[in-house]
Amino acid sequence: REDTMASTGFVPARICWITYVLAAASVALCFTAPPCEDPWRVGLLAICVATCVVYVFSFAYSNTSIYDPAWCLLPIFVAVGWMLTAKSSPSPRGWYALGLFVAWFLRYSLWWPWDGWTVGLRTEDWRYIDLAEKIGGVGRLYWLLSLTSLHLTPSLLVFFGLGPLQRLWTSGASGAPPLGALDAVAAAVSMAAMLANGAADTQLWRFRQRAAHPGAAQHLETEHCAKTCRQGLWAYSRHPNYCCEATFWLGIAICALAGDTEGAVPMRWAWGGSVVMFMFFRVSASLMDARSLKHRKGFAKVMQEVPALLPVPMALDRLLDKILVPGYR
Repeated sequence: REDTMASTGFVPARICWITYVLAAASVALCFTAPPCEDPWRVGLLAICVATCVVYVFSFAYSNTSIYDPAWCLLPIFVAVGWMLTAKSSPSPRGWYALGLFVAWFLRYSLWWPWDGWTVGLRTEDWRYIDLAEKIGGVGRLYWLLSLTSLHLTPSLLVFFGLGPLQRLWTSGASGAPPLGALDAVAAAVSMAAMLANGAADTQLWRFRQRAAHPGAAQHLETEHCAKTCRQGLWAYSRHPNYCCEATFWLGIAICALAGDTEGAVPMRWAWGGSVVMFMFFRVSASLMDARSLKHRKGFAKVMQEVPALLPVPMALDRLLDKILVPGYR
């Protein structure tokens, strides 16, 4: 849900475009003039520099939501950087891995078009506003946390999910193992996660349209909905969109495994990114739940009956809720 606070600034569409053109240019600079020979470290530097570029505009225009599409775009920039600086032309596996990330970005763009590309930004994600309220307003502390927690942390998360594919892209087609059954599994898992995510978003949108009071249906992003969706995928998970997002990264990990027949990437690194994604979205789900407990009547009953992400035993899910959701009993 989008909202505003006193400090929320308007960001014209041209500024949003300039932000990401410069972010892409900063990634290109890191790869064309690398400070070291390790492509993994170059990729890490590139995504951090690009994130700082976005942060400069977030700070200048007092709107942290300029960062929102970076979650999907920056991994593509880094992946392309690895591919273009590879020893040989990309392998078929490298192409379909890049295709998964492009499809991931396009899915977001089609289901939830970002206003920054067209009319500019006038609102911010409610989480940013919630953070500002908890720390007493938008001051130095807020902008420090905006840099570390709202910009760099999500960028590092996607980088660690992306990182296991680095050798796949930088090695190119030379010596790459042929496509196999594991590649089919990887593509199927990630594509299924994207399609299910789209279905969940569509189900929620239609539910909110029906639940909205007259005149609010055209502004669902900024309107509060006091009811809880329990239709479609939402009957099996309180946050199926988060579950699907994390599952997408599971497919990416499987893709990395398919291309690493020699075991060059340690298992803890190959799977660590996807595991951390599930942990991250479980915590994010708890933040949403804490908010829903305050604003949605009967949501505590929903938490007793429907798991947060995965269809795990409810006893385990309730235990996690007691740990992660403040005030939940």
